[in-house]
Amino acid sequence: MNPKVLPIVNAVGCIVLVGFILFQWFDGRALGDELHQAKTREILEKNARFEAEKHASELQSDIQGLKDSVDSIRQAADVAEKDLAAKNEEIGKFAAGLEEAKAKIVTWEQAVKERDEALQKRDAALAERDSKIKEINGQLVATRKRLDEAVEELKKAGAH
Repeated sequence: MNPKVLPIVNAVGCIVLVGFILFQWFDGRALGDELHQAKTREILEKNARFEAEKHASELQSDIQGLKDSVDSIRQAADVAEKDLAAKNEEIGKFAAGLEEAKAKIVTWEQAVKERDEALQKRDAALAERDSKIKEINGQLVATRKRLDEAVEELKKAGAH
């Protein structure tokens, strides 16, 4: 090799070496950027997963609350249904009692009507009896008067 060629080969070797170093450096920077972006994506994904898990947990809690509310509403509806059935039964009893009372009122009204008719008949019989008693009393008074007159005549006749 020629002594003049050696510095050129060295220079070319240095340029190639510098190019290789620059290539490695840029490649390392690109890999570093990719690694940084990957870590950033990983952190974002972890945060998103954490938020999704938190949201899912909140939804589960809401669902459990809704289930509890539905159960409470069902229990209240069952109680209300039982109360309604009891009230309907009570209303039925009251309706039967009302019908029985209506029947008794009709019977009582009939009995009162019959009593009033009997009282009218009694009053008429009493009035007729009173009338006969007055008539008989009048006859008795007249008879007594005649008897008294006859006794007086007998006394006058017996004294004569």
